[in-house]
Amino acid sequence: MRFNPLCAVLVLAAPVAAFSQSSPFVPDARMRALVNELSGDRAYEQVRHLSHFHRTDGSRDFWLAAEYLRGAAEAAGLEDVRLVRQKWDGHGWSCRGGEAWLLDPQPTKLADYGAVAVAIADDSRTTHLTAELVDVGPGSAEKDYAGREVKGRVVLASGALATVVREAVWKRGALGVLSSMTNRPDAIDAPDQVAWGHVPYEAKGVEGVPDGTPGGFAVMVSPRRGLWLQKQLAAAAAPLRVKVDIDSDYPQQPEQGMVEAWIRGSEIHDQQVVLTAHIQEEMTSANDDGSGCANLLEIGRTLARLVKDGTLPRPRRDIRFWWVNELQSEPRYFRDNPGEPRKMLVAINQDMVGARQSWGGRVQYASRLPWSLPAALDDVTESVLEAVRDSNTSYLTNRGTGQPQPFLREITSVKGSREPFAARMVPYFDSTDHHAFTPRQVGVPAVSLTNWPDEYIHSTGDDLENIDATQLERNAVVVAAVALYFAALGDEEVPALAAYVAARGRARVAADSATAVAELARSAPAERPLAWRASWNLLRQSVAKEQAALASLRRLAGRGRAADVLQAAARRLEGTLASELDALERAYTATTGQTLPNIDLGPDERAMAEKIYVPLADPAAFEDALAKMRGAGGALHPMMRFEALNFADGRRSAWDVYEAVAAEALAAGEWYYGRVSPKDVLAVLDAGVAAGAFSVRKR
Repeated sequence: MRFNPLCAVLVLAAPVAAFSQSSPFVPDARMRALVNELSGDRAYEQVRHLSHFHRTDGSRDFWLAAEYLRGAAEAAGLEDVRLVRQKWDGHGWSCRGGEAWLLDPQPTKLADYGAVAVAIADDSRTTHLTAELVDVGPGSAEKDYAGREVKGRVVLASGALATVVREAVWKRGALGVLSSMTNRPDAIDAPDQVAWGHVPYEAKGVEGVPDGTPGGFAVMVSPRRGLWLQKQLAAAAAPLRVKVDIDSDYPQQPEQGMVEAWIRGSEIHDQQVVLTAHIQEEMTSANDDGSGCANLLEIGRTLARLVKDGTLPRPRRDIRFWWVNELQSEPRYFRDNPGEPRKMLVAINQDMVGARQSWGGRVQYASRLPWSLPAALDDVTESVLEAVRDSNTSYLTNRGTGQPQPFLREITSVKGSREPFAARMVPYFDSTDHHAFTPRQVGVPAVSLTNWPDEYIHSTGDDLENIDATQLERNAVVVAAVALYFAALGDEEVPALAAYVAARGRARVAADSATAVAELARSAPAERPLAWRASWNLLRQSVAKEQAALASLRRLAGRGRAADVLQAAARRLEGTLASELDALERAYTATTGQTLPNIDLGPDERAMAEKIYVPLADPAAFEDALAKMRGAGGALHPMMRFEALNFADGRRSAWDVYEAVAAEALAAGEWYYGRVSPKDVLAVLDAGVAAGAFSVRKR
């Protein structure tokens, strides 16, 4: 690449200007205060402490970690800190110690809980035995056991642990498993990682096995060690023995828990901003989710200090901090306190926010909201995330602006890296705690910051060397800034927010219009009528989603200028729909040379249009019923099953639900959510009826 000397002259001659990338939702003084006080190094030290606990849910170490977080939250200056004990249908397994030895031809230690906690799989029962070791390869299929006697022996297996327990222990009488399974796509990706494994607690519905039969035990070793053991067994002239000693227990009354803390707002207490991270994981689990727990502490400490010393005013709204048992504490809390979601404005989750991004090409993703729950949170989060990203990424043309190099507004930690910040918003994903807020029966707009891909998660690989204090700090700035914006939002600021959301909404409709045109262009002639219907539907649903996002602001707008902006924006969206549909029609006729196809509903589609699925009114009963229908829905992506259940609100017909879900999937792309068919959506809804979650009435 050639270097332009003129750029250097301009850089030297230009005065340093304060026009680095910024967000309209974070005033410069507020951003400076956050960047100056938030410390990735402090958060890193909290991760270091949490990594000492094998904090499997409900275990002794879980409670030790929870107590530590409670004390740290109090020390951080947060208000009304408490440890909440909750009912739970889990088990609370704890391990006091465990070892495994290969005795022949000479004693070799294979595993030691005290050295590597994940060496003993969760829910391994107390065991003291010496037995023959038998190699069954993967151990997950009938053929793996052909010609092998495993009853009364320990099996060496590399397959999924739950499957191996079913096939070897329950069906064939093996005593337990020496497992070399991997949590990576392929063992060769990480041959020295020891996976975090879980023994099924007890048999249920396994043919020929009494329900309640314990799962035995599993000792976890790395794929490399497993291969070494296979070679030892293959070369041995006589059977090889292993000695296994495990001491574990369960509490008499299993419980889960969460830690709660507050920064109390000065005026408004029914529009809370909730920040979450989850406590439970394996030891060390530094990134997942030691990073989120640590960042939540650091955000709390920072905001409490800035408010206390007068640098920032106390926010108008409450900020509520939750350290939880992942995806279990929140449903339990909402079940016990059904009125609480109505007091919440938005929620922001952090799960895996400390990754050294150069290890494995990890990206810090922020989840958009599902289309069933549109709100302004998307736009504010994206604006702040992009501001922090672009201020901490080096761009070629920045050399000519006279601004600092390589980063325009540097956010780095003393012990962290100087890597750029790879971050972006993506369509909705689940698998972490924001997903507990977004079901229809809860209805709190929630996003999550979660890095991916992660080749270290749920294994010995997720340790402190994975953690970059710089990325901790950048993510903390993003979350703190978004939380503080909503918590401090004044009535006079709502019109600008409404105008921004409306403008971004029109941009998204335009993007969906391009997707609609592309759908037409790539369709074969015989498929064009269906492609036209899908494209036409996408535009209608896209505008409806943006109108709903604007409507969500009425909670903040009240009357006056903001309400006027919302009304005008809604009218403009209606005009946008008309113009985009006209442009789509012109694109269709120009592409095909044909008039528009007939999109009247067929008999099956009309039948769907006549059926309305009405959810149970009681949120707890609805949730219990949904638990009975897991996996229903044919080929639908899990997120589209989730959305089908959300859109089935007792007002939309089954066909309306299909159209909403199909548009959401098309907008994201088939590569992201797959395809959606009426048949699959109907299968989900009918499974909901069979489970008792819905009743059906005619339109």
